[in-house]
Formats: sequence, C-alpha cells, structure tokens
Amino acid sequence: MRADSRRKFPNSILKVIGLSLIPVVAMSAVLLWLVSLPRESDFHFDLGQGRALDIYCEGEFFYEPPGYVSYQITENGKVLVPERDFCGIGSQRVPSGRLEVLSTRDGETIAFRRNFNVMIMHDFKTNRSWPDENGQVKWDDFLLAIELLQRFKAEGQDLYSDLIDRYLNIYLSSPNEKLNVNQVWNAQGDQAELLVRVSDRHGGKAQLLLPREKITVPLSEEFDWHSGWGAGWLSNHRFGVWVTGAGVRVWDLSDDGMGKELPGPLDAELVEEVKSFPAHRFESQRFSL
Repeated sequence: MRADSRRKFPNSILKVIGLSLIPVVAMSAVLLWLVSLPRESDFHFDLGQGRALDIYCEGEFFYEPPGYVSYQITENGKVLVPERDFCGIGSQRVPSGRLEVLSTRDGETIAFRRNFNVMIMHDFKTNRSWPDENGQVKWDDFLLAIELLQRFKAEGQDLYSDLIDRYLNIYLSSPNEKLNVNQVWNAQGDQAELLVRVSDRHGGKAQLLLPREKITVPLSEEFDWHSGWGAGWLSNHRFGVWVTGAGVRVWDLSDDGMGKELPGPLDAELVEEVKSFPAHRFESQRFSL
C-alpha cells in the first residue's frame, strides 16, 4: 500500500502543477490576442505600387502615459522601414484631427501630416526616412527634411513642419538673466539667414536685431556648424555673433531689449573676444500628438 502511495504522490503533484498553469497559459493567450488586434488608434495608408504606411499607437493596457507612436513602411510585403517611434502621445491615445499622406507626382516621395503639420517623410528612391529612429532631428536629418520638402515645393505644394521650424532655434540669456536672445537660422532655399531677436524676460516685447548686412550661410555640409560660427554675451547689455564669411557683429542693448549695432571697424580686442564664443547646440525637439 505504501509503495502504491509513493507512486501516486508524484502524479498528483504533477496534476496540481498542470492545473495551476492553465490560468497562466490562458492569460498569455489572451494577451497575445489583444496585442494582435487592430486598435482604433492604428492607421493604414495605401500608397499605391504595393506600398503602405502603417501608424501604430500604444494602448493604455500596455503603458502609463506618455506612450509612443510608431510607423512602418512596406513595399510588396517587404519591410523597408522597420517599426520606429516618431512621436509621443498622451492620455488621449488616439491622434485627433486631420491625418493624411501626400506624395510627389512620381509617387517616390511621401509626407504624412497631422493638421497640416508634416511628421514623417520618406524617399523610396534611396529608402531614406525622416525623422530618425528616435524621433529626433539632428543636422543631417534637417538637411534631408529640407531636401524632401523642396521636392514638394517644386510641384507647388508648400508643406510645413514645426519640428523643422523649431530646430534651428538657440536661446541665450544675459548674465543678469534680464534679457533673452533667440537666434534663428531661417532656411531659405539653399541658404540659412541668421535672425537675432532679443526680449525682456519679464514680459517685454521681442525686438529683431537687424544687422547692416544679412548674415547667411550655405545649407550644405560645406559649412561647419560645430566650429564655423559662435555667439554670446559680452556684458549684461552687449551681445555679439561671428560667422565664417560674414565677420563679427555686436549690438548694444537697452533694458527693454532695443538694440543698436556697433559701427565698424570694431576694436581688435572686441573682435577677438567675440570670436572666442563657441557655436551653441541646436534644440533637439520631438513631435507630440
């Protein structure tokens, strides 16, 4: 009797373990099923020629806000751009507003936009996508975006992206933190023009500091954005910039942010002091739905 009991005991343990695993297996199956379900926040765009753009939004079951929105591009079932995040999403989870995909006449360049704001672009000829894998914009990404937007503009479609527009903004506060300078490299065709705005940080209206001659640089890799320019404060009321090929510019500022450019030729020591200022990092912005 005791020998039979010893043989039955392991079998009973196995049965108990097996029964306890059933709920776990069932729950895993349910989770896999939920993941595979198309959600109302997912979007599929047929681009023609066997091409497709799919937008995937994380559901509330899988994250605590904020979550991420990703996209994937395929052609005849082949994945050209693996799923990558391109923006964040808050508690609303479902992108609102007008969502659409535009393309150039040859269909080789596409742009996805929400409420007329371009968020994704892709070039099928070279399989290049914008923005990068993490939704960040760096200098090479900026150049790619300008190139692709120019293709649309050449066909009469003047598209806009606030991520590109905000990318070339640099903010510098005065030593006493009363004035704030906003430097904007304004892209125009194959060049970028430096615009300098100064404002009172306590609510004053921003003033545009117009140089006597435009400060422009080529929008190409020929210009060294790491060491080809610089800007900074010389005192609480004096601000200077230098740009390779455009020289040194210095402004004297009043308490309310009004500025007057110093006439040339500038003092040699002043020029050297301004030229010691480094280039400042561009803002690294992200989209958000």
